[in-house]
Amino acid sequence: MSKHVLSIVRETQSNNATISTFAISGSSVRGYILERPGPDTSESMRRKRIPEGRYFLKWHNSTLPGVKKYNPVPLLFSSAVSPNRGILIHNGNYPANTDGCLLVGASRGIDFVGNSVVKLKEIKTFLDKVGIENVTVNIRSFYTE
Repeated sequence: MSKHVLSIVRETQSNNATISTFAISGSSVRGYILERPGPDTSESMRRKRIPEGRYFLKWHNSTLPGVKKYNPVPLLFSSAVSPNRGILIHNGNYPANTDGCLLVGASRGIDFVGNSVVKLKEIKTFLDKVGIENVTVNIRSFYTE
């Protein structure tokens, strides 16, 4: 059983993106997440968001040009979504910056999250402190628009 949960609640969606709020239990870490639009899929190469559910985390060294300088970054996986799908939590601001990964930010707008690098560093600091293996991710939807 994990000691901490990164809870993600999908709140708005458009033709371009899904915007969520997130909070990590036992911490003051909170913010926003931008994902690709739906529908959800566990299939690779679809440029869609991952299904709702519970995920585990492990560190991953990305080769993505805008991400690799912040390595390692968290990789999500579950019984339904293989680690090989490469779903990462990383920096980025717009839907064009993700093929299915979760972009984190300290602010949000329409199809946008801001201050992404600052928020990624905050999450990584927390994961380093408690141990990434002690944190799970829970994704659910509660659309307000």
